[in-house]
This record gives sequence, C-alpha cells and structure tokens, in this order.
Amino acid sequence: MRIFRTIILLTGVAVLLPSPPEGESQAATDQAAAQAVPGLVETAAQTVSDVAGFCLRQPGVCETAGYLATKAEAKAKYGVKLIYEWANESSSGPEVPAEEAKSDPISTGSMSFAAMTARRAGQSTLRIEDLIPEWRGPVSPKKG
Repeated sequence: MRIFRTIILLTGVAVLLPSPPEGESQAATDQAAAQAVPGLVETAAQTVSDVAGFCLRQPGVCETAGYLATKAEAKAKYGVKLIYEWANESSSGPEVPAEEAKSDPISTGSMSFAAMTARRAGQSTLRIEDLIPEWRGPVSPKKG
C-alpha cells in the first residue's frame, strides 16, 4: 500500500511542477519523448499486470483494504446524511430543553432589540431614543 501512496504523491508533485517555456529545449524534449514512448508503454503494461495480480499474491492486504474502504464509505455516507438533515431541518429553531425554558434568559448583543424588550417587559423604563448615544463630532487637535 505504501507504494501506491508514493506513486500518487509523486504524480501529484509532477503535475504541480511548472512547465518550461515554449522556446527553451523544445527540440530536445520532443526527441527524448519520441524515444521514451515505447519504453513508457511497456512499463505501463507491466505495471497494470502487476497491480492486477496483487490481490492474488497478498490476499490479506486486499481484505484489510476492502474492510477499511467499506468503513470509510460508511462514515462518508453517514456524514453526508447528517449534513443533509441539518441543512433541511425546519427553520423554527432548535428545541429548547425543559430546564432551559424555565431558566432566566440571558440577553446578549446578538439578540434583536424587540426580543430583548419582549423578554424584559416592565423591567426597564428606557425608550429606544434613550438607548441611542448622542452623536459627538471628531475632537479638534490641540494647538500648543
């Protein structure tokens, strides 16, 4: 399995490497590619036949890999199911446990003013105009 990871890693690195400019060594690259094609085809064919027979030579590794792949697939499906259910749940908000419903609510800055005043009905005599701060202009620099 380590060889497969190494092959994948090296392939990713090779893909991410920058290509040389068009003018530089284009002729040398074309000639080397023409000579390497028959060798690459033969090597690729040998690699495919080697990988195809891997499970016959190492059945334990293939069983373990199959088991791990099945577990990873189940985890992925379950995670997607949870995300789908979370995204499609009703917009009524989360259910509040009975203990929290009885407790004293906490007002935070993220609550709307209407929600805060509805919860504090009769506790405050301030009006909305009292809560808005008075505008103060920029302070002029001191000369001195």
